[in-house]
Amino acid sequence: MVAGSALIAVPFLLGLNAAPLVSGVIVGALTIALGIAGTEPGARGSLPLSSQAAYDRGLALGLLVSAGLFGLFGELEAMGLFALAGLGALVTTSVTRYSAGTA
Repeated sequence: MVAGSALIAVPFLLGLNAAPLVSGVIVGALTIALGIAGTEPGARGSLPLSSQAAYDRGLALGLLVSAGLFGLFGELEAMGLFALAGLGALVTTSVTRYSAGTA
């Protein structure tokens, strides 16, 4: 949820243009929603672990692709932000064991 909050707040702090700002808010909200939806396996409103893993990897890929597009269109600060977030998500998903644990 910290990454989602950062994707919402950092574009404002950096003074980015409208496209990266709106993208940051939308992707940040989606990241927070995915984090909340995966909190309790098997509970109502939660995601199956296989879906959570797929969505997390898709989010990482989407962030990296958007970073490339922002770089292509000259938004270098946005490229750095989304690339950093995408790499962080990719590293996190690659080391995460998606298995139901007991509390």
